[in-house]
Amino acid sequence: MPDKTTLKKAMDALDFMVVVDTMPMEITGYADVVLPECTYLERYDDLRVEPHRIPSIAVRMPAAKPKYDSMPSWWMAKKIADKMDLGHYFPWDDYSEVIDWQLKELGTSLEEMKTLGVKKFDRESGALYLREGDDFEFSTNTGKIELYATDLAEHGFDPMPIYTAHPEPPSGFYRLIYGRAPMHTFSRTANNPNLTDLMHENAVWINPKVAKLWSLKKDQYVWLKNQDGQVSTFPIKVRVTERIRWDSVYMVHGFGHSNKNLKTAFGHGVSDSELITNVMIDPIMGGTGMRGNFITFITEDPGKEAKL
Repeated sequence: MPDKTTLKKAMDALDFMVVVDTMPMEITGYADVVLPECTYLERYDDLRVEPHRIPSIAVRMPAAKPKYDSMPSWWMAKKIADKMDLGHYFPWDDYSEVIDWQLKELGTSLEEMKTLGVKKFDRESGALYLREGDDFEFSTNTGKIELYATDLAEHGFDPMPIYTAHPEPPSGFYRLIYGRAPMHTFSRTANNPNLTDLMHENAVWINPKVAKLWSLKKDQYVWLKNQDGQVSTFPIKVRVTERIRWDSVYMVHGFGHSNKNLKTAFGHGVSDSELITNVMIDPIMGGTGMRGNFITFITEDPGKEAKL
């Protein structure tokens, strides 16, 4: 989550906070109650329905029993409902019963799906594409494909996209870009020792021109400061590479955890979320843009303490 300061204020204002997660994270350490959920390999999930070129359904089934005290989320919901005298909304003992009923409504069963895995169906909703001469009406004001959106115009928005120049970094700052690594799932796996053996910290990618300007060397550790004065809690290793533009830096998301209980993840790398304090919001559809944050380098230890 960006703007962690505001998020923390919101959590501080809560009377009671419950977190459901499959593994320890910083947010689980902040909760009043943690309900440990089993992973997708240990539970049934809802049917996957694909109404595409070839319609199909699939079932995610457990490959092993849940370990330790973890349970599937349907079990948590049912048990809480029972305590609240709302158990009649969950009239089954195991969620596999619900899935089996759904499958039988589709002319199959859980028993059959355990063998098939994926079941395909014939299309019943007509051709996949419009055919020449078809009389078709789109769900727009005009019933046609609109390059000029009349509905947006009626509500006072630009009916056609208008280019808006994005903010540029001030002198001495560089656009912060973040991304993913194939061995990690966001920040969820940063404390997994098997995966941290593959990647235990992130690095900040810096163009050689910028590295020369700042006299930065490969594997040197630096702290990052953003345009609002937010300084990273931990340092990050420099990677000098032509794979990043001279006006930008890049890092993998999911590192820089400051909770000491995350013994494997604590203190490794920098959290990009910590440096994202400027979040731009699209006025029409509410989408957020977080690439409008800029950082500069601090080569001397700023003395920032990590807190539990």
